[in-house]
Amino acid sequence: MPFIMTCSHKGCGKTQTPYLDKDTNEVYCSACDQIIPNVTIFTKTQMKALKQYRQKEKKSFSVKCEKCGKEERPKVISDDVVCGACSKSLDKLSPFFKNMLKTQLMKADKEI
Repeated sequence: MPFIMTCSHKGCGKTQTPYLDKDTNEVYCSACDQIIPNVTIFTKTQMKALKQYRQKEKKSFSVKCEKCGKEERPKVISDDVVCGACSKSLDKLSPFFKNMLKTQLMKADKEI
């Protein structure tokens, strides 16, 4: 059963299930997405044991780059599909997948 806390920020004050960020070891309110201060080490340890971590946001059409290791949404630059993080060409993708990515990314960019 996950921890339930009341957010201490003005304007929020909601009782919710907070999340622990693995990288910074900070606890975030799931309603207002702000850091909840003064959370004890015991609570953070228990949240780690319960795997009550902050969920990563997935982007559509994201591809993992072989060169930088990041999983980002690729970009189309001069009719080539490149990594969204390091802007290097994604050579390992099949030609059919590259064509599908080009058309879908152009459609998604037009909608925005």
